[in-house]
Amino acid sequence: MTPQTLDGIFAGRERMSGIEHVLRRAGVGAAGVIECAWEVENGYDEVRALLTGGHRPQVIIGCNDRVSFGACQALQEAGLDVPGDVSVVSFDDSELASWMRPQLTSIALPHYQLGRTAVELLIAGHLEAVEHRIPMPLRMRASLATRTHH
Repeated sequence: MTPQTLDGIFAGRERMSGIEHVLRRAGVGAAGVIECAWEVENGYDEVRALLTGGHRPQVIIGCNDRVSFGACQALQEAGLDVPGDVSVVSFDDSELASWMRPQLTSIALPHYQLGRTAVELLIAGHLEAVEHRIPMPLRMRASLATRTHH
């Protein structure tokens, strides 16, 4: 377990758990999981290796916008269209998501609400670890194809 991969980052473990839960509920599964550090070059290198190995995903879910940016670069370099050939979805909804072309569909982190909730819990005297979930809105943008299922 390294601190910069999914297993080593709390957010990574939680995001993967949520992704797996939703896929199970939909009756589908992930074709695979790529472990890498959460930086642009790692997303690029890993998706490039995946494509070079003959694999072509329909959807890539990046655990942050930087990894997804690198993934998009590798896809486009390989001549694949985002979202025509491969949809890309991410987490964080950083400024990078709206700067990319096509703009990146990303699940937003509600920083204001997270901070407010943390302070409210502290004021209420909840000093022990407490599990608290806050909705994370999906920012639909151009990197996600709409497909109909038959």
